[in-house]
Amino acid sequence: MNKPVLKAGVIYSADNGERICLQCAGASAKFTGRDRSGKRVVAMLADDAAEWKAITGRPLACERGCTTFQSPNQ
Repeated sequence: MNKPVLKAGVIYSADNGERICLQCAGASAKFTGRDRSGKRVVAMLADDAAEWKAITGRPLACERGCTTFQSPNQ
């Protein structure tokens, strides 16, 4: 069986800005790194997470809430 190309604990931006993670990504994104429309998913960075928290007051998380952004320094 193929290994997923997405990494655990990382939040990705996919179709129309949808936030996904390894746990809730569909098979296409999980194993190819591309969303339903064929575009490559993009890992969210620490700057994205900081801006998200400043605007919403909540930590950056995937749409389903199963993964929250963790800084690589933590």
